[in-house]
Amino acid sequence: GFQIPWIYTAAIGVLTIAGKAGDAFGPVLVSEWPLSLLVLNSNDLHLGLTSPSTHWLPWYIIGTLRRLAEDPVFFLIGWHYSDQGIRWLHRWPSLANSLQRCRSAFAKSAALAVLVEPGAVVCLLAGASRMTPLVFFALNLSGTLARLLLIRCLAASLPGPLEALLQLVRHFSLPLAMLMATISGIGCIGLLRAKEEQREEEPPGNSGHELSANSDC
Repeated sequence: GFQIPWIYTAAIGVLTIAGKAGDAFGPVLVSEWPLSLLVLNSNDLHLGLTSPSTHWLPWYIIGTLRRLAEDPVFFLIGWHYSDQGIRWLHRWPSLANSLQRCRSAFAKSAALAVLVEPGAVVCLLAGASRMTPLVFFALNLSGTLARLLLIRCLAASLPGPLEALLQLVRHFSLPLAMLMATISGIGCIGLLRAKEEQREEEPPGNSGHELSANSDC
């Protein structure tokens, strides 16, 4: 079967491990090392929880760079490998499940999909459809900045509930960290098992030239 170059796999692997570590240790990091948490994983929850305790400038810079880190990798996979890249995406169960939905949304409005929800699937489809890299970057950056601005404004408008949630996290930081570490570990094991099962079921000799009949990108 088709395999992407190791540099892409390594980049995705490092970012995935960092994200899982952020999930696992988020309850401990959110209060004492909020910017370190954002380096590991700048999801919406972490951005919201760290907003009150961090200066807006490093919060924006780190949050933006971390949110954008994975997107060029998937865009380049789509750009260079097109149909083969889309087929490769099917090997990742967590991404394959949303592939059809994202392809439908992307077909209706590619620019809007990149602007609003530039996840792995959308970014790979953008590359496969030969969206101009400059347009992709402009849409991706604009959507990310707008999302961070919205999160920052929401956090500023809800200081009471946010502080109550942070107090709860601080009080139960160790049990929450253990719980999140367990959940992250189970998720990783499930992903590895699913990939192994999929690899075993994949017929030998399945090559990339068969993909053009199965893809509309």
